[in-house]
Amino acid sequence: MQEAKKTLVRVIVLIWILAAAVAVTGIVISIFVPFALVPFLLGELLGSTVSMLLMMHRYSTLDVELDMNRKSAVNHSKVMASLRAVAALAALFLAFYMPQWFSPVSVFAGLFATKAAALLYPIVFRTKCLSENK
Repeated sequence: MQEAKKTLVRVIVLIWILAAAVAVTGIVISIFVPFALVPFLLGELLGSTVSMLLMMHRYSTLDVELDMNRKSAVNHSKVMASLRAVAALAALFLAFYMPQWFSPVSVFAGLFATKAAALLYPIVFRTKCLSENK
């Protein structure tokens, strides 16, 4: 589980690196195209925070599911995935309900950082295969 914890920390770092990249891109674009920058940045902060919390939830549920029998673990996994989806949708709903505070586009970008970080993880943190060590 120590390796999983290290992976969790690395993925969270990637989420915040992506959040910084989106924020800097928004700042640069706002120089040329005027738009509400504060809601854009607050939306990115909201989306990335929810993304980080969802990743931590995924880690904690994985730890619980490893101690369950297979059928219970599968059912628990489905319920927890549904709960995470509801949390992400709630963040998006909040952004659409209060666009003066949170830009829905940047909230979506922050939430998408979870997927992007998972895809970028093997590229950024390259690890050697066991077969290469032999």
